[in-house]
Amino acid sequence: MYVDRLIDGGNLEPSITLSGESGRNTSGNVRSLTVELTGSRISPKSSITGIDTSRIDRVQQEEGLSVSGRYQTDNYGLLGIDAQLRRGSKFGPFGSTDGEDWSGSVALTSRDLPLGDGWLADSGLGTITTPMIPLVRRQTRFYLPATPIMGGAATFNGYRKLAQGQPSIDPEPFASLNLAVGEPGLLGGLRLSDFTGLSGLSITGGGQLELSPRWSAGIQAIAVEDTRDPYAVVFQAAPDGAAIPKISSQGAFGTLAYSAGNLRVQANAIWSNRSGSDPGIDIFGGDGSAAGGLIDASYRDGRTIHSGGIYYFEPGMTWGTSAVINNAYGGYYRFSSSTQRWRWTLNLDAVDTIDGNGSSGVIVNGDVRRRLTFDTSVGLNSSLRIANGQASTQLLGFVDFSTDLGTSRAEAGWGHDPVSDLYRIGFDQNWSLPASLPAGSRLSTQVSYEHRRQSGEAPFFPDSDVTEKTDSFGAAISAGATPFSGISFDASLAYNSNASSSATSIYGPIDSTGGALGVLSSQQGESFSATLVATARLSSNWSLTASYTDTTSNLTSRYGLPLFGLSPLGPSQGQIDDLRRSSFRLRAGYLTLRYLVSAGRPQGALGLRQFPVGGLGNLEGRVFLDSNDNGAKEPTEKGVAGIVVILDGIQAVRTDEAGFYRFEGVIDGPHRITLNADALPLPWFIEAEDKRGTGLPFTATVEVGVRSTTTLNIAARRE
Repeated sequence: MYVDRLIDGGNLEPSITLSGESGRNTSGNVRSLTVELTGSRISPKSSITGIDTSRIDRVQQEEGLSVSGRYQTDNYGLLGIDAQLRRGSKFGPFGSTDGEDWSGSVALTSRDLPLGDGWLADSGLGTITTPMIPLVRRQTRFYLPATPIMGGAATFNGYRKLAQGQPSIDPEPFASLNLAVGEPGLLGGLRLSDFTGLSGLSITGGGQLELSPRWSAGIQAIAVEDTRDPYAVVFQAAPDGAAIPKISSQGAFGTLAYSAGNLRVQANAIWSNRSGSDPGIDIFGGDGSAAGGLIDASYRDGRTIHSGGIYYFEPGMTWGTSAVINNAYGGYYRFSSSTQRWRWTLNLDAVDTIDGNGSSGVIVNGDVRRRLTFDTSVGLNSSLRIANGQASTQLLGFVDFSTDLGTSRAEAGWGHDPVSDLYRIGFDQNWSLPASLPAGSRLSTQVSYEHRRQSGEAPFFPDSDVTEKTDSFGAAISAGATPFSGISFDASLAYNSNASSSATSIYGPIDSTGGALGVLSSQQGESFSATLVATARLSSNWSLTASYTDTTSNLTSRYGLPLFGLSPLGPSQGQIDDLRRSSFRLRAGYLTLRYLVSAGRPQGALGLRQFPVGGLGNLEGRVFLDSNDNGAKEPTEKGVAGIVVILDGIQAVRTDEAGFYRFEGVIDGPHRITLNADALPLPWFIEAEDKRGTGLPFTATVEVGVRSTTTLNIAARRE
């Protein structure tokens, strides 16, 4: 028996985000327009005794306008425009070019243009990225980058006819073709895109085909000719006034996939060739050819998923103007399983270099979680990393629980690497706030304590017996509120008293930020940061968002700078003291005024689909009294009113006084037409043209094309 019930006794808080919202305009086709006026500024400042950081710590700023619009046409797909006008900083990270300049970009796109017989086309013109066949994205370990270009691209996808009872949701194409031509470039900017052309020509093309219900194959190729070395442009490695070297490259990626039930296997091969590099700035490993391959597989058994693979990539591999994973071979395995109470995951990676110049090792990570009650769960995460002969381990346990105060997490962790031991405890709390506070109020806090013991093998104390012990305390608070309709604030404060004198992100298994790149951006020592974000909804279409971040810290490593100027014996005590007195401050602000409007509703379609995708056409004709029995409508022959013409047994129209009928917006493909001819005067009757004399009712199959009108006249004969 059904019983009406009110959620929370009918005492839910009223929505303050939608109050005053005007009704959405549902007339016409689906359409939207977003216009943003933005400004951004990032100002870093480092202070390290004896080191000039001015070439790195320079202000970046930009302001500009972006426009994005979409319009769903009746029968030409989704049309779009994305345009930006930008004025802002333009320089490489280590270059010498200052000042600002103007730049802009425009991209015109078309999505899902119906071509008929289950084919759709996507296209783009302007500042776009090169397309890829779908199988490139299906394997999980190897990434093939898309290339920004100034040019044009087109993709064609074909879909098979629907089987009986098959849904038309999220179909997969049985065939896909793509082609793109243009000038390769680089995308920069803060929040607005800044396209920098590299000259030369880039051509990409690919195709994918479903060979059978279980097998699919595809190939993607790229060729770049006489383009400026993108890494020389980024780092401005060429001397002032010198021409940046040009490169050419070719690449091909082939794949074969097998899928049956819960098993899927994909084998991939890649080849590339590069020429014209400057040995003084080359980061690819020199000119020449390289090849590689990857086998990736996955199997699902209920709630358990196994996946893994093996790979081999020679040194110096590229794809167009980008470097890809190379000089590596290894394997990986992933396992995950879950029940209503348990969740298990295991990740295993093993990698080695082909020529010995690089990192090698094994990483094992396991995670287990158990739900004890509806409000309480516990978990344990552990990892082991063996890299270049050195091992680091981690154990992190936690418990999640809920009380009247909110939801909480308590955690404790231990990490060990060749030069240090780290012990950590922390507590996170999302607070339940009293109803007397403004609607939408939120508050969370985090506290942590770390103890680190660091041996004399640390980078700042090479070949010494110095042992450092440090205690660090961290605290953070995040709060927000929506005190008035359409106005919200979010703020966060974070403090860490870290007193360690080494770059912990080199080894730290708990607080790792990604190896060398983490060291380049890591902040060591005491730090404090504050962020404020405010959003005001000015009307149903206008909104204003502003944010500001201010971060200060004492540094012991920044951009790897402490390694400069050290003697073979390591840093002196004075150098260490200078580094501990160093400081860094980063201030960043963003402001966005946004106008957003959307309207319309999806267009309806008539008839049964033969393909999961497609376009629309029209079907029309006349029901007439065929006096001369020739099957053709003559000007003198009268139409019959009141005849019901039925499309695929689901939609019907009645003929007018002239016997005319019309179906608008019929899905392309074959359709079955039947009649209810009760209004036909005696002695006239209608039967199928190919079944004359049988007395069977009229049926006909008619093919409706995309963006066309099909005519079907129906003749009534005299007995």
